[in-house]
Amino acid sequence: LAMTGDRAASELSPQKLRPIQRSLSEESIATVAALPGMILRSHSIHVGAAGRHSEVTCSIRPSSTKAALKAVQQEQRTWRRKHEQQNSRTDDIPTTLKSSFAMKESYWIDIETPPRSTEELSDFLYQLRLPPFFVSILSEPATWTSEVVALQFISLAIFQILPADPESDEIAHVALLSMPRLLVTFSTFPKNEEADGLYNLVHQYMKQRERVPEPTSSGLLLAWLQFHVRRTATALRKLRARAVEMDNELDQDFQNFDFEDLVEAKDCLLNVLSVAEEQHGTIDALSAAEKGSEGFNFSNCCAALSVLEAHASSNERLSSRVDKHLNELRERIMAHREDNINQKMALLTILSAVFMPLTLLTGIWGMNFESMPELEMKGAYQKALLGMLILALCMVYSFQRAGFTAHP
Repeated sequence: LAMTGDRAASELSPQKLRPIQRSLSEESIATVAALPGMILRSHSIHVGAAGRHSEVTCSIRPSSTKAALKAVQQEQRTWRRKHEQQNSRTDDIPTTLKSSFAMKESYWIDIETPPRSTEELSDFLYQLRLPPFFVSILSEPATWTSEVVALQFISLAIFQILPADPESDEIAHVALLSMPRLLVTFSTFPKNEEADGLYNLVHQYMKQRERVPEPTSSGLLLAWLQFHVRRTATALRKLRARAVEMDNELDQDFQNFDFEDLVEAKDCLLNVLSVAEEQHGTIDALSAAEKGSEGFNFSNCCAALSVLEAHASSNERLSSRVDKHLNELRERIMAHREDNINQKMALLTILSAVFMPLTLLTGIWGMNFESMPELEMKGAYQKALLGMLILALCMVYSFQRAGFTAHP
């Protein structure tokens, strides 16, 4: 779901927006107090020296939430002045409010919290000077779905990711709040799990050279998205390698092949496939929502956005191919099982056909008639057994010539 600034703003009542605007422009910003058990990390992104090819590099350093909110406050004041100046013009020359923050210091706030009540999260989120519309969404993490909501100055994207625990079947979402010079990532984690595992991986990824395409909130957003898209790609490549391995095991020893491995791989693929599809759709919505919001500004990192879209699309195609491969393996296993059943049924059919005439003869000679000449013949019993044996061998030979006893 992508909502442009005008459309989303029209859905918010002025009574709700007015107190938030006043708090951003008039009230002093205090230090944000984290809730018990909540992990609140603040970073600043600095522009580093140019590299060998004159590219701009970025460095991530510890910072404070108060400094980040002040930077956003300054940018909003600047944006409002430009907006008022544009509205006061009498000429018809079109202008744009999009501005460049490439040379200014940007910030990243990462928030992770265990499950909490809606009231606790709402009270905490209001410290970040967020619109009530966003607070109502973020305060209920259990209801999150992949979506993009873009207002004029701030944008929200809820992005589905793979859980930190590879064995977990839970659906994990992260809320991304993007505004000029600030990116906020907000997520929850179960009480029995550690919160630092996934954050440390993201942080180490962003600190690597040239991972952040631009030292802005939008550049940070693209780097953060690229990390999780690559995690999805890694999981898909592992599933593809596992599918190839199971294919070889099936060719070498079908009898000892564990069908539960295929079922487990299929279940895992369904989870990853869902994540890949949701990620691709959310990234497309982000690209479409850029035009209506100051929260997204990909004008200086279009190449990185294009690469991200290509990777997300590639993940979706790769997941479809792996799904097709696993379905083919399942069909092969079912075909092998049907062949085994058919072979057993063929054996039972042959045995039934062989013993049918023998049963007929036994039934005839077992009738209680007084006059049965063949019973008084010399050696009748031995001749009857020999005749039955010859008849059975002839029938088996005929079935073999007809191919009924041949194994594939």
